[in-house]
Amino acid sequence: MGDFIQFLNKSAFDHLDISSHTLDLQGWINQGFHECLQIVGESLKDKEKVLIFEVGSWKGASCSQICQHMKGTGVDIDSVICIDTWLGAPEFLTWGLNDPNRGSSLLFEHGYPRVFYTFTKNMKSLGHHDIVAPFPMSSVQAADVLTYYKLQADVMYIDGSHEYRAVKTDLETYKPLLKPGGIIWGDDYSSNWPGVKKAVDEFALQENLRLTVIGDNWIIKE
Repeated sequence: MGDFIQFLNKSAFDHLDISSHTLDLQGWINQGFHECLQIVGESLKDKEKVLIFEVGSWKGASCSQICQHMKGTGVDIDSVICIDTWLGAPEFLTWGLNDPNRGSSLLFEHGYPRVFYTFTKNMKSLGHHDIVAPFPMSSVQAADVLTYYKLQADVMYIDGSHEYRAVKTDLETYKPLLKPGGIIWGDDYSSNWPGVKKAVDEFALQENLRLTVIGDNWIIKE
């Protein structure tokens, strides 16, 4: 278990040069995020070697705040595994293709995005590379690997997509990787992203889990 997380961490951050990097944490932190972060942090304060999965990390705005809060409140964090392709969501290449916060932020080079390195350099610049383990793979494929290594999370932050089918798939795929009594938390529970709301509502109902909505964020507990 530890060897795989260490592999992800070392391969991302060892020898990474940040000498000329300018911090770029452009992202989307919506209403209710910090209130949910407080709730999550409180639930973890007495646990040892906490493992967090973040599905959808982009440039690291949410990850950096999760790391900062956990460190600042003394939570014993083992690792935050950040699962993302860093290739952008569908809207990045449709209506947001030329948006500086979406398609343009992918920083294409010879047809391939470079935003993964924005994320890793941000994490190292902020000093969070000690606990962050970037996992560049699709969420469903990554879940197979995490299952192979018998990794289970105390908390999951699900923010990889805004489409109903993809969000529902992530919830159903990652639920078996949640420790008993763990928390699933996410963003974009609003009329702007009806697919997210539909997926979260259906999942909580079918799994008989308690759903709490705070602003645009949601928390599911057993």
